[in-house]
Amino acid sequence: MPIEGRALGRTFVGSFRINLTNQLRWYTFGGWMIASLFRPVFLLASAAVIAHFIAGGGVPPRFFALTGYPSYLAFVVLGMAANGLMLSALDDGGTAIYDEEQSGTWDLLALTPMNRFVWMFAKTMSGMVASLVDFGLVLGAGALLFGLTFTPAGFLVALLGLGLTIVALQGMAFLMAAAGLFWKQPYALSMMFSPLLVFLSGMMFPVEALPGWVRVFSDVLPLTHGLRILREAMLRGAGVEQLAPAFGALLLTGAAFLVVGWAAFTTIEKRARRAGAMGRY
Repeated sequence: MPIEGRALGRTFVGSFRINLTNQLRWYTFGGWMIASLFRPVFLLASAAVIAHFIAGGGVPPRFFALTGYPSYLAFVVLGMAANGLMLSALDDGGTAIYDEEQSGTWDLLALTPMNRFVWMFAKTMSGMVASLVDFGLVLGAGALLFGLTFTPAGFLVALLGLGLTIVALQGMAFLMAAAGLFWKQPYALSMMFSPLLVFLSGMMFPVEALPGWVRVFSDVLPLTHGLRILREAMLRGAGVEQLAPAFGALLLTGAAFLVVGWAAFTTIEKRARRAGAMGRY
Protein backbone atom coordinates (compact mmCIF):
# COMPACT_ATOMS: atom_id res chain seq x y z
CA MET A 1 0.00 0.00 0.00
CA PRO A 2 1.36 3.49 -0.88
CA ILE A 3 2.54 5.69 1.98
CA GLU A 4 -0.36 8.11 1.47
CA GLY A 5 -2.88 5.27 1.66
CA ARG A 6 -1.37 4.00 4.91
CA ALA A 7 -1.49 7.51 6.37
CA LEU A 8 -5.18 7.83 5.48
CA GLY A 9 -5.86 4.44 7.03
CA ARG A 10 -4.07 5.35 10.26
CA THR A 11 -5.96 8.63 10.43
CA PHE A 12 -9.29 6.88 10.00
CA VAL A 13 -8.55 4.07 12.47
CA GLY A 14 -7.13 6.43 15.10
CA SER A 15 -10.01 8.89 14.91
CA PHE A 16 -12.69 6.20 14.72
CA ARG A 17 -11.31 4.13 17.60
CA ILE A 18 -10.87 6.90 20.14
CA ASN A 19 -14.21 8.51 19.36
CA LEU A 20 -16.11 5.22 19.35
CA THR A 21 -14.61 4.40 22.75
CA ASN A 22 -15.75 7.78 24.06
CA GLN A 23 -19.24 7.21 22.67
CA LEU A 24 -19.69 3.68 23.99
CA ARG A 25 -18.49 4.49 27.50
CA TRP A 26 -21.81 6.28 28.09
CA TYR A 27 -23.58 2.93 27.81
CA THR A 28 -21.70 1.68 30.89
CA PHE A 29 -23.99 3.94 32.95
CA GLY A 30 -27.42 2.56 33.74
CA GLY A 31 -28.95 6.02 33.68
CA TRP A 32 -27.81 6.52 30.08
CA MET A 33 -29.42 3.26 29.00
CA ILE A 34 -32.69 4.26 30.65
CA ALA A 35 -32.54 7.69 29.02
CA SER A 36 -31.93 6.07 25.62
CA LEU A 37 -35.16 4.11 26.01
CA PHE A 38 -37.30 6.68 27.82
CA ARG A 39 -38.17 8.95 24.90
CA PRO A 40 -38.77 6.35 22.15
CA VAL A 41 -40.78 4.03 24.43
CA PHE A 42 -43.18 6.80 25.39
CA LEU A 43 -43.45 7.89 21.76
CA LEU A 44 -44.27 4.29 20.86
CA ALA A 45 -46.85 4.17 23.66
CA SER A 46 -48.38 7.36 22.27
CA ALA A 47 -48.54 5.80 18.81
CA ALA A 48 -50.21 2.69 20.28
CA VAL A 49 -52.85 4.82 22.01
CA ILE A 50 -53.45 6.83 18.82
CA ALA A 51 -53.82 3.64 16.75
CA HIS A 52 -56.22 2.19 19.33
CA PHE A 53 -58.24 5.40 19.43
CA ILE A 54 -58.48 5.71 15.65
CA ALA A 55 -58.81 2.07 14.66
CA GLY A 56 -59.87 0.29 17.85
CA GLY A 57 -56.56 -1.56 18.09
CA GLY A 58 -56.48 -2.43 14.39
CA VAL A 59 -54.75 -0.70 11.49
CA PRO A 60 -55.89 2.89 10.79
CA PRO A 61 -57.76 2.70 7.45
CA ARG A 62 -56.10 5.76 5.94
CA PHE A 63 -52.66 4.47 6.92
CA PHE A 64 -53.37 1.05 5.37
CA ALA A 65 -54.69 2.66 2.20
CA LEU A 66 -51.47 4.67 1.79
CA THR A 67 -48.95 1.99 2.70
CA GLY A 68 -50.54 -1.45 2.81
CA TYR A 69 -48.54 -2.24 5.96
CA PRO A 70 -50.34 -4.56 8.40
CA SER A 71 -49.11 -2.75 11.53
CA TYR A 72 -48.98 0.98 12.20
CA LEU A 73 -47.07 0.44 15.43
CA ALA A 74 -44.33 -1.61 13.73
CA PHE A 75 -44.06 1.21 11.19
CA VAL A 76 -43.49 3.71 14.01
CA VAL A 77 -41.03 1.43 15.84
CA LEU A 78 -38.73 1.42 12.82
CA GLY A 79 -39.09 5.18 12.52
CA MET A 80 -38.18 5.71 16.18
CA ALA A 81 -35.23 3.31 15.85
CA ALA A 82 -33.89 5.41 12.98
CA ASN A 83 -34.44 8.55 15.02
CA GLY A 84 -31.26 7.75 16.95
CA LEU A 85 -29.25 7.74 13.72
CA MET A 86 -30.65 11.11 12.74
CA LEU A 87 -29.92 12.61 16.18
CA SER A 88 -26.37 11.28 16.00
CA ALA A 89 -25.82 13.02 12.66
CA LEU A 90 -27.12 16.28 14.12
CA ASP A 91 -25.57 16.13 17.60
CA ASP A 92 -22.25 14.42 16.89
CA GLY A 93 -21.76 16.34 13.66
CA GLY A 94 -22.53 19.66 15.31
CA THR A 95 -20.21 19.00 18.24
CA ALA A 96 -17.39 17.42 16.21
CA ILE A 97 -15.44 20.69 16.19
CA TYR A 98 -17.22 22.39 19.08
CA ASP A 99 -15.98 19.78 21.58
CA GLU A 100 -12.43 20.10 20.27
CA GLU A 101 -12.66 23.88 20.65
CA GLN A 102 -13.83 23.55 24.24
CA SER A 103 -11.01 21.11 24.97
CA GLY A 104 -8.48 23.45 23.38
CA THR A 105 -7.34 20.81 20.88
CA TRP A 106 -8.90 22.11 17.67
CA ASP A 107 -6.16 24.66 16.96
CA LEU A 108 -3.55 21.90 17.14
CA LEU A 109 -5.59 19.47 15.05
CA ALA A 110 -6.24 22.11 12.42
CA LEU A 111 -2.49 22.61 11.98
CA THR A 112 -1.66 18.92 11.49
CA PRO A 113 -1.07 17.59 7.95
CA MET A 114 -3.75 14.89 8.38
CA ASN A 115 -6.49 14.47 5.79
CA ARG A 116 -9.33 16.49 7.33
CA PHE A 117 -12.08 14.64 5.44
CA VAL A 118 -10.92 11.22 6.68
CA TRP A 119 -10.54 12.48 10.25
CA MET A 120 -13.99 14.08 10.26
CA PHE A 121 -15.65 11.14 8.50
CA ALA A 122 -14.23 8.69 11.05
CA LYS A 123 -15.20 10.90 13.99
CA THR A 124 -18.82 11.36 12.96
CA MET A 125 -19.06 7.74 11.78
CA SER A 126 -18.11 6.56 15.27
CA GLY A 127 -21.16 8.35 16.66
CA MET A 128 -23.39 6.76 14.05
CA VAL A 129 -22.05 3.29 14.83
CA ALA A 130 -22.54 3.86 18.57
CA SER A 131 -26.13 4.92 17.89
CA LEU A 132 -26.79 1.40 16.60
CA VAL A 133 -27.04 0.47 20.29
CA ASP A 134 -30.07 2.78 20.55
CA PHE A 135 -31.39 1.30 17.31
CA GLY A 136 -31.29 -2.19 18.81
CA LEU A 137 -32.79 -1.02 22.11
CA VAL A 138 -35.81 0.49 20.38
CA LEU A 139 -36.41 -2.62 18.26
CA GLY A 140 -36.08 -4.75 21.39
CA ALA A 141 -38.54 -2.54 23.26
CA GLY A 142 -40.99 -2.83 20.38
CA ALA A 143 -40.74 -6.62 20.47
CA LEU A 144 -40.86 -7.04 24.27
CA LEU A 145 -43.35 -4.35 25.26
CA PHE A 146 -45.63 -4.31 22.24
CA GLY A 147 -45.22 -7.84 20.90
CA LEU A 148 -44.10 -6.72 17.45
CA THR A 149 -42.55 -9.11 14.95
CA PHE A 150 -40.61 -8.40 11.78
CA THR A 151 -39.99 -10.37 8.59
CA PRO A 152 -36.75 -12.37 8.91
CA ALA A 153 -36.52 -12.75 5.12
CA GLY A 154 -35.78 -9.04 4.75
CA PHE A 155 -33.09 -8.86 7.42
CA LEU A 156 -30.05 -8.80 5.10
CA VAL A 157 -31.65 -6.23 2.80
CA ALA A 158 -32.55 -4.09 5.81
CA LEU A 159 -28.96 -4.42 7.07
CA LEU A 160 -27.64 -3.22 3.72
CA GLY A 161 -30.06 -0.29 3.73
CA LEU A 162 -29.09 0.55 7.31
CA GLY A 163 -25.39 0.63 6.44
CA LEU A 164 -25.93 2.86 3.42
CA THR A 165 -28.18 5.15 5.46
CA ILE A 166 -25.45 5.61 8.07
CA VAL A 167 -22.96 6.60 5.37
CA ALA A 168 -25.50 8.88 3.67
CA LEU A 169 -26.23 10.71 6.92
CA GLN A 170 -22.55 11.66 7.16
CA GLY A 171 -23.26 14.51 4.77
CA MET A 172 -25.76 15.94 7.24
CA ALA A 173 -23.14 15.57 9.98
CA PHE A 174 -20.68 17.59 7.86
CA LEU A 175 -23.28 20.34 7.42
CA MET A 176 -23.84 20.44 11.16
CA ALA A 177 -20.07 20.56 11.78
CA ALA A 178 -19.85 23.53 9.43
CA ALA A 179 -22.74 25.27 11.17
CA GLY A 180 -21.22 24.53 14.58
CA LEU A 181 -17.87 25.96 13.50
CA PHE A 182 -19.57 29.15 12.32
CA TRP A 183 -22.37 29.66 14.86
CA LYS A 184 -20.82 27.92 17.91
CA GLN A 185 -24.28 26.76 19.05
CA PRO A 186 -24.58 23.15 17.76
CA TYR A 187 -27.06 22.00 20.39
CA ALA A 188 -29.46 24.81 19.53
CA LEU A 189 -29.17 23.85 15.85
CA SER A 190 -29.90 20.22 16.65
CA MET A 191 -32.97 21.15 18.68
CA MET A 192 -34.19 23.29 15.78
CA PHE A 193 -33.68 20.76 13.00
CA SER A 194 -34.56 17.43 14.67
CA PRO A 195 -38.36 17.99 14.78
CA LEU A 196 -38.28 19.15 11.15
CA LEU A 197 -36.43 16.02 10.05
CA VAL A 198 -38.78 13.78 12.07
CA PHE A 199 -41.66 15.40 10.20
CA LEU A 200 -40.16 15.36 6.70
CA SER A 201 -38.69 11.85 6.80
CA GLY A 202 -41.99 10.25 7.88
CA MET A 203 -40.88 8.67 11.15
CA MET A 204 -44.38 8.76 12.65
CA PHE A 205 -46.53 8.69 9.53
CA PRO A 206 -46.19 7.79 5.81
CA VAL A 207 -44.71 10.61 3.71
CA GLU A 208 -47.45 9.89 1.17
CA ALA A 209 -49.74 11.83 3.51
CA LEU A 210 -47.72 15.02 3.00
CA PRO A 211 -48.81 17.68 0.46
CA GLY A 212 -47.07 17.43 -2.88
CA TRP A 213 -44.89 20.50 -2.43
CA VAL A 214 -43.70 19.24 0.97
CA ARG A 215 -42.83 15.85 -0.55
CA VAL A 216 -40.17 17.63 -2.61
CA PHE A 217 -38.26 18.44 0.59
CA SER A 218 -38.93 14.99 1.98
CA ASP A 219 -37.51 13.27 -1.10
CA VAL A 220 -34.17 15.08 -0.92
CA LEU A 221 -33.45 13.60 2.52
CA PRO A 222 -31.46 10.33 2.55
CA LEU A 223 -33.25 9.28 5.74
CA THR A 224 -36.61 9.22 3.92
CA HIS A 225 -35.32 6.60 1.48
CA GLY A 226 -33.42 4.71 4.17
CA LEU A 227 -36.61 4.39 6.21
CA ARG A 228 -38.51 3.18 3.16
CA ILE A 229 -35.93 0.42 2.63
CA LEU A 230 -35.99 -0.63 6.30
CA ARG A 231 -39.77 -0.78 6.41
CA GLU A 232 -40.26 -2.55 3.10
CA ALA A 233 -37.61 -5.11 3.96
CA MET A 234 -38.61 -5.76 7.58
CA LEU A 235 -42.40 -5.48 7.22
CA ARG A 236 -42.86 -7.02 3.77
CA GLY A 237 -39.63 -8.96 3.17
CA ALA A 238 -38.91 -6.94 -0.01
CA GLY A 239 -35.69 -7.74 -1.88
CA VAL A 240 -33.01 -5.55 -3.44
CA GLU A 241 -34.61 -5.72 -6.89
CA GLN A 242 -37.94 -4.51 -5.58
CA LEU A 243 -36.23 -1.71 -3.68
CA ALA A 244 -33.85 -0.67 -6.46
CA PRO A 245 -35.48 2.80 -6.87
CA ALA A 246 -35.23 3.44 -3.13
CA PHE A 247 -31.59 2.29 -3.04
CA GLY A 248 -30.82 4.52 -6.03
CA ALA A 249 -32.46 7.53 -4.36
CA LEU A 250 -30.58 6.82 -1.12
CA LEU A 251 -27.22 6.68 -2.91
CA LEU A 252 -27.96 9.81 -4.94
CA THR A 253 -29.18 11.97 -2.05
CA GLY A 254 -26.46 10.64 0.26
CA ALA A 255 -23.72 11.50 -2.24
CA ALA A 256 -25.21 14.96 -2.75
CA PHE A 257 -25.28 15.65 0.99
CA LEU A 258 -21.69 14.45 1.36
CA VAL A 259 -20.47 16.77 -1.38
CA VAL A 260 -22.47 19.79 -0.18
CA GLY A 261 -21.70 19.13 3.48
CA TRP A 262 -17.97 18.83 2.97
CA ALA A 263 -17.88 21.88 0.68
CA ALA A 264 -19.71 23.89 3.35
CA PHE A 265 -17.31 22.74 6.07
CA THR A 266 -14.14 23.53 4.12
CA THR A 267 -15.51 26.93 3.07
CA ILE A 268 -16.41 27.97 6.62
CA GLU A 269 -13.13 26.60 7.98
CA LYS A 270 -11.17 28.75 5.53
CA ARG A 271 -13.17 31.81 6.54
CA ALA A 272 -12.56 31.04 10.22
CA ARG A 273 -8.82 30.78 9.55
CA ARG A 274 -8.77 34.16 7.81
CA ALA A 275 -10.83 35.73 10.61
CA GLY A 276 -8.69 34.18 13.35
CA ALA A 277 -11.78 32.51 14.83
CA MET A 278 -10.71 28.86 14.73
CA GLY A 279 -10.76 28.42 18.51
CA ARG A 280 -13.23 31.07 19.60
CA TYR A 281 -16.48 29.96 21.20
